[in-house]
Amino acid sequence: EQIYEVRVSYLEIYNEVGYDLLDEKQDTQSMEDLPKVSLLEDEDGKVHLRNLSAQLARSEEEALNLLFVGDTNRMISETPMNLASSRSHCIFTISIDARRPDSEVVRRSKLHLVDLAGSERVKKTGIEGKVLSEAKYINLSLHFLEQVIVALQEKQKFIPYRNSMMTSVLRDSL
Repeated sequence: EQIYEVRVSYLEIYNEVGYDLLDEKQDTQSMEDLPKVSLLEDEDGKVHLRNLSAQLARSEEEALNLLFVGDTNRMISETPMNLASSRSHCIFTISIDARRPDSEVVRRSKLHLVDLAGSERVKKTGIEGKVLSEAKYINLSLHFLEQVIVALQEKQKFIPYRNSMMTSVLRDSL
C-alpha cells in the first residue's frame, strides 16, 4: 500500500520569460497579469522555479481541468501561416510523491509534457514587428534545445543547458 500525492504545474516560456499558467491569485486578462517565473540554481546544480505553483490533483479529472485552465491563459496570435499560433513553449509537469504509510522514505517522479512552438520561417512569412520578435525567440530557443541534444548525443563534457530557460528547466529530463 502506497500513499500518493500528485501535483501539476504549467509553465509558459514566452520570449524567454517564464509565466505560471496556473496561478490562482490573479484575475488574468493578459499574460502580463501572470506572475513571472524565475530560475534559481542551488549549489548542487539543481534548478528551482520561483513563483511557479504546483497544484494538487486528486484525480485524473482534476489534472485535466488544470491543463485546460492553463491552456486558456496561453499566448497565441495570428500569423500569415496560422490563425491561432502558439507564440511560446509550454511545459506541463506532473510530479508524483509516493511513500508507504509506515515509512518516511519518499519516492519522487516527474513527467514533463512539452509543447514546443513551431519554428518560424521569417523570410517566407514576411512577418514583422511583435510577431517577428516572437519568432526570433522561438527559433533561438529551439536552436539551443538542438545544441543540448547534440552535445548529449556526442557525450560532450560541456552541455549548454543554461543557454535558455527551456533547456534549464528540462535539464534533469534530457
